[in-house]
Amino acid sequence: MSGPFSVPPQPDGVTTAAEFVAALGRLRQWSGLTYRQLTAAAKASGDVLPPSTIAGALGRTTLPREEFVAAFVRACGLGEAETARWVAHRKRLAAGMAPPADPHDAAAGPDRPPVPPEQPGPDGRPDQADRFEPGRLDGREQTGPPNSAGPRDPTEPRDAAVPRDPAGPGADAVRPQTRALRRFVIAGAVVLVLLLATGTVLSQLRVSWAGGRARPSAFPTATTGSGLTPPSAAPAAGSGRTPPDGWYHIVPSHVADRDLCIGEGRERNRRTDRPLAVQRSCRDIVPDTYVQSVGGGAYEIQWHHPKEGVGCLTVDEALRGPDVLIAPENCSGAAHQRFLLEPAGAGFALRPLHSGLCLGALYGEPDVTPGAELAQESCTGRRDQVFLFRPAPAPTWTPR
Repeated sequence: MSGPFSVPPQPDGVTTAAEFVAALGRLRQWSGLTYRQLTAAAKASGDVLPPSTIAGALGRTTLPREEFVAAFVRACGLGEAETARWVAHRKRLAAGMAPPADPHDAAAGPDRPPVPPEQPGPDGRPDQADRFEPGRLDGREQTGPPNSAGPRDPTEPRDAAVPRDPAGPGADAVRPQTRALRRFVIAGAVVLVLLLATGTVLSQLRVSWAGGRARPSAFPTATTGSGLTPPSAAPAAGSGRTPPDGWYHIVPSHVADRDLCIGEGRERNRRTDRPLAVQRSCRDIVPDTYVQSVGGGAYEIQWHHPKEGVGCLTVDEALRGPDVLIAPENCSGAAHQRFLLEPAGAGFALRPLHSGLCLGALYGEPDVTPGAELAQESCTGRRDQVFLFRPAPAPTWTPR
């Protein structure tokens, strides 16, 4: 099982550059995001990660740049600790590999030192094989035919093919002086195709993977004061993206590497002693959490306790503003006990039906300590407002 319902792939056991690239590919599959959705997720985190760069990096067998690895892993929805783990593994592989690290460098021969960046390479052109730049195919100049720009993301719409040069591949040998002109023409054609395809791509980002039903992109642009699309644009239940009814550990993505889940706790300021939804250790967590669809893309999040019975997570007093705590109450079917699950990053935003705001850590993404209260807040798209749903075994004491 892949996606926000399973444990993400790890670089452990990877010993070669090719295996590392393959592991990055598995991480992308786990995230369930297309190349363009990864680009949007990276932008939301302050990174630059063009789709062409992703395609190029995942189509190689040499190590991608460290900056790419960090931006890519974050875009897939992992936290800073797991990102650092991937980057550290990449550094270990790089330290254990003798140069050249790229086929372009290998052309220099075994006794020739690597060509420094921005200096002429063996063919008289700047050798920029490992530069990480927006808009380039994994930071390197394309050397194949115009339509060989790396693997196409199978989850994305097919772009129109770039016309081949009618002179054929042998034209470089006959007329080397035309090479620069051909590159200019090809680059112009690519830009034209991308401009024409922009409208189609933007519309396709809002099409459900299950086929045809519209839904917001993983990191939608702000259409309300909340920073996310309105609740009416949330995906319908059963679209193939939302979780089936069942037992789960609900994990805030900003503490996924700290083994913290949503469970019962108390206010840290001791103002009250009532049960609240907080971040706490996933081990032996209580109560047990059951997620149940109630139709229209909305869900109840039920807490099942062997002594206290069943309660539903509820926005305190049905308040509609931010900084409102979440507590279990008797299930009544009220709107402030129901949540839309909106795909976001590698998981879901939880949006109370009555307010359209988002659930997240009371003090935002920096609030990573055990005991941090869950609260209704203005939507920010930050990782504390993105939740992973990891299947959990049914408790032995319940008939479910």
